[in-house]
Amino acid sequence: MHTRAAAALRSGIMILAVVAAVGTVSAAAAEDVMPPRGTAAAAAAGPLPVKRLLLVSVTRGFRHASIPAAETALEEIGRAAGRFHLEFLRGAVEKGKDPDDGLKARFATAFAPETLAAFDGVIFASTTGELPIPDVAAFLDWIRSGKAFIGFHAATDTLKSSDAYCDMVGGHFAGHPWNAGREHGFVVHEPGQRLTGMFAERFRFDDEIYRYDERFKPENLRVLISIDMQASRPQEPYHVPVSWVREYGKGRVFYTNFGHNEETWKEPAFREHARQGIDWALGRFDAPAAPNPALQAAESVRSAIPAAAAAAGRPADDLRGKAEAKIGRDASWAPGLRPLLRDLRFGDRSAALAALVAEIDAP
Repeated sequence: MHTRAAAALRSGIMILAVVAAVGTVSAAAAEDVMPPRGTAAAAAAGPLPVKRLLLVSVTRGFRHASIPAAETALEEIGRAAGRFHLEFLRGAVEKGKDPDDGLKARFATAFAPETLAAFDGVIFASTTGELPIPDVAAFLDWIRSGKAFIGFHAATDTLKSSDAYCDMVGGHFAGHPWNAGREHGFVVHEPGQRLTGMFAERFRFDDEIYRYDERFKPENLRVLISIDMQASRPQEPYHVPVSWVREYGKGRVFYTNFGHNEETWKEPAFREHARQGIDWALGRFDAPAAPNPALQAAESVRSAIPAAAAAAGRPADDLRGKAEAKIGRDASWAPGLRPLLRDLRFGDRSAALAALVAEIDAP
């Protein structure tokens, strides 16, 4: 770490070493994040350097009780095979109050250009509210320069006033009809790939799941996991993405809405999802990140089937079969319904449901 930056950090951020020594990881320790043995890439790669991540868990207003569990889990993931070293920026501001001068000073230190230069990326672990980042535009430019942004759960309930931040992270919190305390259904869109291979193609899990405001842009993101609306309650007639990735300039963004429950951070499949997401964001390996708006449109249609069937007094299986046939025949059909699908979330829902049934029934 740069001497000046390190000194600044030690005066402003609570530091917790995740690895005993900072340097390179032995080939044996790094084996599971290196290319397969026997390949030219593996031979050329050599030992992997320990990455440095700033973990921010500061909240303004609501604070998740699971944050200590998140910090512990991420520390353990970082320590395993010497993946990364964490330095923590912690704090809590009560709802309706402003950050004190001490917290502002710590943010000024942590987000100064010379400090950020020492890091490979940042983790927002259930941050909430308007964080006192001195220059959000400069922070986003730092990510675009080739850094990693990793967001867990309420990272999308952060900096609501900044459209640019919401664009980077993917969306902003707009309620959570799918509450913690019961299982919800989920569908994995790419079950064979490294970021999602730890889950079954369809699975059930207990966590709190957000929906997002109108700033969510399907054309910017590659959604990996969504709510399986047919297997969830309530059955809202719109797509609810859960985990996604995107390229952001030269940087990479990984976000998952999982992480509300303390127990989530102890779940092996979720921890592996987090580990792989962090590794991908740090450039440890490549995976598809091109946006998949057509897939999201098709998932929007599927999500609306239960509500559309109830509104029309029709068997859901009948509508679902017709819709799947159209999706399979014509990849442009579901994306062509985007204005209608948007109305299911933000417009006249009754009219949009009737229009969707008509589109499904049309020859």
